[in-house]
Amino acid sequence: MIKVSNLDKFYNKNAANEIHVINNISLELPACGLVSFLGASGSGKTTLLNVIGGLDRAQGSISYDSFEMTKYDMSRIDKYRNENFGYVFQGYNLLPGETVYDNLKVALELIDIHDQDECASRIEYALKCVGMYKYRKKRASQLSGGQQQRVAIARALVKHCKVIIADEPTGNLDSANAVEVMNILKSISKKTLVLLVTHNESLAGFYSDYIYRIEDGAIVDGYENSDSTSLDTANDNVVYLKDMPVTECTDGGISVKLYGGEDTDISLEIVERNNTFYIRSNKNIKLVADSSIRLVDEHYKPVERTDIEKHDYDDSFFNNSVRKKSALRELLSGIRRSFTSFINPTKKLKAIYASLAMIGVLFAFCAITISNAVKVDERSISADASYSALYRGGSRYFYEDGNELRAALKRGAISSVQVVYSSYSEFSYRVNYVEEKKYNTSYYELYYNDKVNRLLYGTEPHGEDIAISLALADELLEEFSDSCNSYEDLFGLTVHFGDSRLVGIVAGDNRMAYMSKAEYVKRHTPYYSESDDMLRYYEIEKKYDSYEIVKGRDLTDEDLNTENILISDKYPGYEEALGTELAGFGNVVGVFRMKDTEYSTYEIITNIKYIDSPVSGYQYSYEVEDYHLVEGRAPERENECLISIYNSMNVGDYLDGYKVVGRYNASTRLLRANALVSTSTLSIDDYSKKVFVLEDRDALLSEISSSDFELKSMYENEYLEEWEENEQRMTVFTALGVICLIVASIMVFFLMRSKMINDIYNIGVYRSLGASRSKIYTRYFSDVTVMVTFTALISYIVVTVAYFTAIDSINEYWGMELFSKNPLIPIVGILILYAINLVFGLLPIFTLLRKTPSEILVKYDI
Repeated sequence: MIKVSNLDKFYNKNAANEIHVINNISLELPACGLVSFLGASGSGKTTLLNVIGGLDRAQGSISYDSFEMTKYDMSRIDKYRNENFGYVFQGYNLLPGETVYDNLKVALELIDIHDQDECASRIEYALKCVGMYKYRKKRASQLSGGQQQRVAIARALVKHCKVIIADEPTGNLDSANAVEVMNILKSISKKTLVLLVTHNESLAGFYSDYIYRIEDGAIVDGYENSDSTSLDTANDNVVYLKDMPVTECTDGGISVKLYGGEDTDISLEIVERNNTFYIRSNKNIKLVADSSIRLVDEHYKPVERTDIEKHDYDDSFFNNSVRKKSALRELLSGIRRSFTSFINPTKKLKAIYASLAMIGVLFAFCAITISNAVKVDERSISADASYSALYRGGSRYFYEDGNELRAALKRGAISSVQVVYSSYSEFSYRVNYVEEKKYNTSYYELYYNDKVNRLLYGTEPHGEDIAISLALADELLEEFSDSCNSYEDLFGLTVHFGDSRLVGIVAGDNRMAYMSKAEYVKRHTPYYSESDDMLRYYEIEKKYDSYEIVKGRDLTDEDLNTENILISDKYPGYEEALGTELAGFGNVVGVFRMKDTEYSTYEIITNIKYIDSPVSGYQYSYEVEDYHLVEGRAPERENECLISIYNSMNVGDYLDGYKVVGRYNASTRLLRANALVSTSTLSIDDYSKKVFVLEDRDALLSEISSSDFELKSMYENEYLEEWEENEQRMTVFTALGVICLIVASIMVFFLMRSKMINDIYNIGVYRSLGASRSKIYTRYFSDVTVMVTFTALISYIVVTVAYFTAIDSINEYWGMELFSKNPLIPIVGILILYAINLVFGLLPIFTLLRKTPSEILVKYDI
């Protein structure tokens, strides 16, 4: 039993064109029987049945036996009507591309009956009851209107419904087909409640058990219908020949019958030519084939009550226990259908799919870059946490105001200052006479300080040899695992293409290398080429008595501004060169040897007049370089320096804030220096990254006058630099990734919207039959999944797999951890790619399915 209480529904409520389509209707409907709703077009009868049948919403309450609904809950009512309601629409609402059999099978699948035998037996019985079994393999689009309506009835019957909603089921049918359809519905109503909307008074009066009349949305009359003995179905377009008088003329092979028209004087002339008959008559002639008249060779019979009894429908053999819900099966079926559709695209779709694939490539690069940047690989940081640096504003290292650091050195806040240098070197191991294994890697260089660096294995570095951190040692041990089994086995590895060797390992978690202080300063002091370091001047060298003659003669004042020169005894073949002309320089008259100074092979002394010019070369360290003091004393403080014999300044003068305390002679390379200063002072004045060993942190901070300075360890600075670069990369590639997702989402959105519009008829049919929204979502979910998987996702995975495959080779080639193997971000990228595209791909169908089935049917004119 259905009980309707105080139903109200408005269109355009509170507007000038407001329509009260259901006006406070309350009624009770029996459990079975045929109930007709009569009324003019627009009276609200169809809307009322849609509300009762769960296809539309209204205010009020409806009770279906124990199921009560006071507020329209689409999910609840969908489930209930799917199992208990059948629908016969005026427009049939069949799936035109499917066969008659499959149209009925869809209705069974919607109530989770997938058993093939059960489906076959139900469909066969229902089709036979409506006389359509022989058409089961025909597509619905190939049937006539009456046939389609019969199929629609059979579709409602296979479900074993409690209620059948029939909206103008005979509206598009002729009288004969209308009677057949009504006979079937009347037969069904013996066990089922049939709710019929019709404007045909005679049909309602003959078949209905109850009749309700509706005007302006309200029930104005309702009554139990009394039995009618017969139904007049006479039609002016149907001529029953046996009810008409007939005159027959037969002559030889010619037979003419005249029905009716006894008093009609008619003359016919019939001419046959080429098996075609031509007729001429004194009366108007019209062929039956060219008219709407249908000739029936029988007597007219009204529909009698006994005719209805011929129809019977017994669905007691239906087996509902075979119902089986299988979400996975439904999903897999949808994916197969979606894949079949996907592999047969149009040219336009191919271009869109290619674009989605390219977006997948770009998004993969974004995910890979972000995965490398989301975390700083501390193993790749070449920094020693024992050393500190100054930090100010946007600069990680402090370049200026060296005087403040110099003052801190004097007061003991800093024990030593170093310049950070980056190196890229090759470690090599001699396997045998012809085979050598090499490994390239990068690191930062500092000089060894036993106060800071704790030696773990081997010896301290001296000369050109180096010590390395434990982290770098572990890296080398792994690389040379086939020949080195312990840290001691690493000692003797050749470094810098054979220039130095590995002798020690010190504590350290990052890639670092250490050398002796002398070697450190020597390697990182600016270097002049030999071609710039050849000339010495007789006037200066003679003044300081820096050389002696070992062969030939010395220069004299008579040689001034001549081409006569002296060459060093280190010149190859100097004995043969004596007395000859040295190309580009002059005539060799003698060979000299420097008394106390190291010098190069090709140095030359000439007697060209020396013209003093300001020296603006680099500063060199007097603690390391080999020089010969010729005047004054050695520097004793950081603000003291030495000048060369070629500098015109005097001892006691000040050079760039340094007091000149002595004069030196050295190799011509060192003579080009602006001054010789201490190693600590050199590090402060050099425009490179400076780090220092702290003796007193507070004392150093008190020396720094500017409040915007921060003191951080070298490791902290390096980590911050790496993280800052990573943040920039993450920002850029996150933005690019978002753009990729936006573009892909827009493309998927419009693709799915276009597909939804093309499928709108089928969606409306499914929803009107009781298909839950989740079933529709599943169909479109599979479409989006297949499309994204075989476009953007495949290209994304290909790029990602190629990246992870190549990581080891790339890192090995560069000798450092350039790329990480963190799969988390790429995996998250897959989830994001799916999630965003699913959201936007399902958005059109989500928006559509917020409407009731009736709204879909009306809005899209299905």
